[in-house]
Amino acid sequence: MKNRTTMTIPEAAEMLGITGRASLNEIHARFRELVKEWHPDVSQHDSELSHITFIRIKEAYDILVEYGLNYELSFQAADIRKSKDYDFQEFWMSRFGDDPIWG
Repeated sequence: MKNRTTMTIPEAAEMLGITGRASLNEIHARFRELVKEWHPDVSQHDSELSHITFIRIKEAYDILVEYGLNYELSFQAADIRKSKDYDFQEFWMSRFGDDPIWG
């Protein structure tokens, strides 16, 4: 069996065409797009090239998912508020709504 070459995390991201930030869902979606193009059973590319590229895409995906799953997340209120996607008003309404006590 052939030894797999290990990519760095930036190389893996580049292999999948991911720049900047991405969620695990976005990584998975990009992986599926590339699989549809490069899987040896359906690829319109040269069979040897598609086989090698597919293996590298899978390796890159595995590296990024492992990195994402082992990334430490903070659930402290101060850190959550720092998040660009955090909307305190939306949180409040989803939690308490129009309850007259909290109005």
